[in-house]
Amino acid sequence: MEEYLIAVADDDKGNLKIADRILSLYGYRVDCLTSGEELLEYIKGHKPDLILLDVHMTGIDGFETIQKLKADHNARNIPVIFLTADDDAETETKALTSGAADFVGKPFVASVLLLRVKNTIELNRLQRDLKKEAKKLSADFIEEHRRNERLSMQVVETLAGAVDAKDKYTNGHSTRVAEYSREIARSAGYPEEFQERIYMMGLLHDVGKIGVPDSVINKPTKLTPEEYDIIKQHPVVGHDILKRITEMPELAVAARWHHERYDGTGYPDGLKGEDIPEEARIIAVADAYDAMSSRRSYHDVFAQEYIRSELINGKGTQFDPRFADIMLEMIAEDTEYSMREDPDAYLVSDEGVAVEQKQTDDSEFVFGFLSMLEANGLDTAVGMKYCMNDTEFYAEMLTEFTGSSDDRVRHLEECVACGNLEQYRVYIHSLKSASKTVGAMDISEKAAKLEEAAISGDGRTVVEGTPEVIAELRAIVGSILMAMSIYGL
Repeated sequence: MEEYLIAVADDDKGNLKIADRILSLYGYRVDCLTSGEELLEYIKGHKPDLILLDVHMTGIDGFETIQKLKADHNARNIPVIFLTADDDAETETKALTSGAADFVGKPFVASVLLLRVKNTIELNRLQRDLKKEAKKLSADFIEEHRRNERLSMQVVETLAGAVDAKDKYTNGHSTRVAEYSREIARSAGYPEEFQERIYMMGLLHDVGKIGVPDSVINKPTKLTPEEYDIIKQHPVVGHDILKRITEMPELAVAARWHHERYDGTGYPDGLKGEDIPEEARIIAVADAYDAMSSRRSYHDVFAQEYIRSELINGKGTQFDPRFADIMLEMIAEDTEYSMREDPDAYLVSDEGVAVEQKQTDDSEFVFGFLSMLEANGLDTAVGMKYCMNDTEFYAEMLTEFTGSSDDRVRHLEECVACGNLEQYRVYIHSLKSASKTVGAMDISEKAAKLEEAAISGDGRTVVEGTPEVIAELRAIVGSILMAMSIYGL
């Protein structure tokens, strides 16, 4: 793996530590900076391959920092990913409009952070390569054609990866749908050219989700009718994006019509039967199969028998019977149930319940330590998730959290005393993210409400609510310190 340099600018030491840990573990060089001002000074002597930039910081915030970066001739082409604990579409829109390549939510989910970093670096590299290739006029025509085909596939695969990374519940979904679609086409007797075309269409069938806010895509509870209407727009958005690729007009087909149903009750156009393009009918079967054989926010991996029954019930209504039958044959041949999300990571019972297989630490020491934290109000499952299920690293983050608590309290109290709601928002936002990282969910939720109050200018709620959050923070810090003292950490 080529060694890439990533600059991370965040005024929260805990966030810097966890970003450094995740990225360094996967071979990236990381330079950590604590403010926008420090980043701008750093850029004068360094040129990282990527910048991770916190939105809310003391001093100049992320938006002002990126504005200055884009005005700098030497830094304007360095891709920037924003870091934020905000989950609203307005922040997302402002971030992308300001020139950011993407943004990542805090606390960090390691797989999502790594995918977005990888995809952004690769896309930036591909763009540079494309510019260089455009200047080469003496290249041999045949070799250039082959290279462009490979490059087109790389761009498509990278874009598909970016779409999957946006939705934390569907990692690898686009690739699996593409593979299942190609296999259905092969089994149906279509030529190799058709098989490769439908593979590429499958990779990009969900590209329209780029236009759907993360807060809707990753919502863990049932969508409201309004949110569902937003989701239902992604086929049209995908079609509008891909129809501009005039050299491959077929790419837009699956994007627009993969949610049509064979009986005419699908969306967005209500096409029926063979009026639905055959590529879209194939991908619709593959898409539904992967949705059932993967984990989602609203269900676990389903058992094969359940999926088989759903495909049988959907023949002629949801699915083209011909392609549903081929998928059923593929299921029958898959006796080990390998056609599912990360088959080595889950065991699936006959009832369809997915049980994650983890490397467990049977030590009574670890169990006792985590149990004591749980008893004192921490959701250690959340904390361990954000610390990559590494108990030692979780202990490091707890140490960081407790060590910074006095400064957090002082900053909050000073802001309340002088009525500085703008600065208060920065500090309470940081507390919201840091608390969630270690599993202090009650504090994180209360901090989120106080942040909303500060944004709306509701000083009374801030004044009345801050002492309660501070008291709870001190109590949880005391509990953590006691547990760590007892267990010698």
